[in-house]
Amino acid sequence: MYDYVVDELPRLIEAHFNVTDARGISGHSMGGHGALTIALGNPGRYRSVSAFSPIVAPSQVPWGQKALSAYLGDDRRHWKAHDAVELVAEARERLPLLIDQGEADE
Repeated sequence: MYDYVVDELPRLIEAHFNVTDARGISGHSMGGHGALTIALGNPGRYRSVSAFSPIVAPSQVPWGQKALSAYLGDDRRHWKAHDAVELVAEARERLPLLIDQGEADE
């Protein structure tokens, strides 16, 4: 899915529509997490990112740790590329971010 969102879909859009290179990315819930990690992991590619109800720090909550270890193993260094809080802390470029989070999330 990553290659499709980052590479294939933009090429398809560019081939069929008159667009500029000013790109933004957004998503909801799991897609919001993906939008954040994609934008932060590809400096200079996006002008802004919007995330609605995303998980932003999966390595800091038990169910996020369970998922990350199942997919990536127990070495937490490999988790950083999938944790928006870690990516923001290490970012050299400041990207405009919009994160919309409800107060009733559990």
